[in-house]
Amino acid sequence: MNWMPLVTFGAYAGLSLLSLLLWWVIYDLVLTPGIPVREAIFGRQPNPAVALDVFGGFLALGLLNASVIGAPPLQTFALDLEATALTLGGSIALLALLRLATGGFLRLWFGQRRDAHGQLVTFNNELFRQRNLATGLFSTALYLILVAGLVEEDLLNIDGYRVAATFNMLGVWLLGAALVVLHSWLFLGIGTRHHILHESFHQNHPAAPTSLLGLVAGTLLLNHALLAELAWDQHMFTQPWLWAFLLLALVFVVVVRGVLYVAFRLTLGVDIRAELVRANAAWGIIDGGLIFTLLLIQTALLG
Repeated sequence: MNWMPLVTFGAYAGLSLLSLLLWWVIYDLVLTPGIPVREAIFGRQPNPAVALDVFGGFLALGLLNASVIGAPPLQTFALDLEATALTLGGSIALLALLRLATGGFLRLWFGQRRDAHGQLVTFNNELFRQRNLATGLFSTALYLILVAGLVEEDLLNIDGYRVAATFNMLGVWLLGAALVVLHSWLFLGIGTRHHILHESFHQNHPAAPTSLLGLVAGTLLLNHALLAELAWDQHMFTQPWLWAFLLLALVFVVVVRGVLYVAFRLTLGVDIRAELVRANAAWGIIDGGLIFTLLLIQTALLG
């Protein structure tokens, strides 16, 4: 009787569980110092905004675990387990640092501006005090962008293409930042009044970041499939066709959504851009699902 599959599953399942517990500790002690996370999740008034933020971190860890554990095996199971543990540990540390850096950037971006309740805009204030669902949704999209880059990295240089992997990681983060800007311009309008950060942190409008979540998830999944076709020494910055493919894919999404925009305008008298701006969470969910589905179809056609 071969018991090795059960041993392998038990070892990796335990390692995955430890990584989630480690993230909880980092979130509690480093990302939200002095703030009672346990009370926010399990207290008398559970906070769904904080739960969304924690969910985003757990989702990122789940994707990271799947990527690391699914890597090609090494010579022995012991080496596999050691490499997985080291890669997960390093990636979790990087994820936490990037999350802190993003929070610092947002603090600089908003400066002394205050939210709709008259308080300074910070990640933790919007999540824990304002119970801002839009911030939690934006945070989930942010986690997806960060982890999509980390899964392309080869921290231990196991496969011997650390340089190309690092460029791919940076390319994914650049793509994610471009998607955030593109979503603001195309779906919310060009200007400083209704950009995605204003809607997510200042106005607490969950429709906009839900729509963004569909765009980010679909595009990053498509990009991951495209990166799988590259040779070991190739990366995103040496393959202009990859960026052109992504651009055409997004153009296709914008065109289809534009047709839907016209159809809704003519038949229902509904302005779907205005629905995002006026915090119609129901339409934000449908919009995000529509965008994700269109990009998922394109990803499936690659196979």
